[in-house]
Amino acid sequence: MSKKKHRKHRREFEPENPHAVNGHHLCWQRRHWNHGAIKELRDYPYCIVELPKNTVHKYIHEKMKLIPVPKEENARFALEQLKYLYSICAIKDEDVLDKRLNLLAALFDCVDQPTADAFRRQLEIVHEYYEKPS
Repeated sequence: MSKKKHRKHRREFEPENPHAVNGHHLCWQRRHWNHGAIKELRDYPYCIVELPKNTVHKYIHEKMKLIPVPKEENARFALEQLKYLYSICAIKDEDVLDKRLNLLAALFDCVDQPTADAFRRQLEIVHEYYEKPS
């Protein structure tokens, strides 16, 4: 006996909220960032930002498919550094996206260069979005 697949129904009658935001994980795709310190880093609050839903968030994911997964030990090191920086108030919940992405890129420089480069590319895409003519 096969299971029924349930589809999500769009609410056609509800207008899209222009102020809607959702959490953007700076480390994605979830299916790749799904175990151990790698998952813990993805889910660390500093690595999730609220972004306008149908604007910059959508644009990032259209332009980039994923952030390469680092080695487990490098993810653990980055997570430890983030926790330490948070404990001494060098980073805060209010930090802007630029600071977060630059910090993540710096933490992976030279140890997981594709991951570092992808964080920088994500930042370029954000800048590109805000600099494009409306």
